Amino acid sequence: MAQEYFDFTNDLIFRWVMEREENCLAILRAILPELKITAVKRRENEHPVNYLAFDDERGVRFDAIIEDDQERFYDVEMQVANQPGLGNRVRYYQAQIDQETLKKGEDYDDLRESYVIFFCAFDPCGQDRRLYQFHYYEDDDRQLRLPTNSHVILINALGTKGQITPALAAVLDVMNRRRDNANPLAVRLVKEIDDYNRDKKRRRALMNLKMRLKDEWRLGLSEGLDQGRAEGKVEGRAEGKAEGRAEGRAEGKAEGRDEMTLGLIHALQAQGIPQKQIVEALALARKISLAEAQHYYDQVVQATSGGEH
Repeated sequence: MAQEYFDFTNDLIFRWVMEREENCLAILRAILPELKITAVKRRENEHPVNYLAFDDERGVRFDAIIEDDQERFYDVEMQVANQPGLGNRVRYYQAQIDQETLKKGEDYDDLRESYVIFFCAFDPCGQDRRLYQFHYYEDDDRQLRLPTNSHVILINALGTKGQITPALAAVLDVMNRRRDNANPLAVRLVKEIDDYNRDKKRRRALMNLKMRLKDEWRLGLSEGLDQGRAEGKVEGRAEGKAEGRAEGRAEGKAEGRDEMTLGLIHALQAQGIPQKQIVEALALARKISLAEAQHYYDQVVQATSGGEH
């Protein structure tokens, strides 16, 4: 039986690849050739966002702050699950860069130019573009841009529209497990990822991470089911009593089931469970089709997105 292959989108694999400054430089130059970056150095984060247990019990962090030769800073992230709140996540990372790079005694005038870059294994904006870039613009005059010296770049591994460099296209091929790209960067990344998969110690760390995430998913599913059932029963009883008729009770139960389902989705999202697993778990728990489960999930995403405006 073939061993499981951990690819570039895996949290640990991505972290290990980005620990090498030559990879950081090549990837940043692939994304932003106009900046003409000639050198970079990784900057250790004093307040890491995420920790997961490693086999030697030291903390593992997945975010990387990078400084280039012009004192510009970059936070490069891998985003696999298409979860609500991506804009808030970007905002959080932007604040993190400002906090980490502002030296003691400096004020906002000393803030460095910064880039928050997300590699997404999905289309974050639904327009099939391979790269989205965001800045602050005036609502009525789109030519008027606020000079914050901050940039947000979302890279869509599934996109087909828009011009990107051959090197960035090679990185996206690596994300998508295409091994036939002859670009030197793609060849180097594939070789490194293969080496990490073969290394016994690193593979043990990868398996430990996988098991921990699976345990957290199971815990989240259990807690989500309990929470969803409780919320659904309360809503169903309240609606039924208010109507006071058989029709009212039926509607109340139906709405209660819907509330239970939505409560389950919210609880699983709070646990960081990927969309695909939430939909599958929902279909199994409610004994409904995957299409119906996806419909419920889309309702939550739409409601959450609407609340952000």
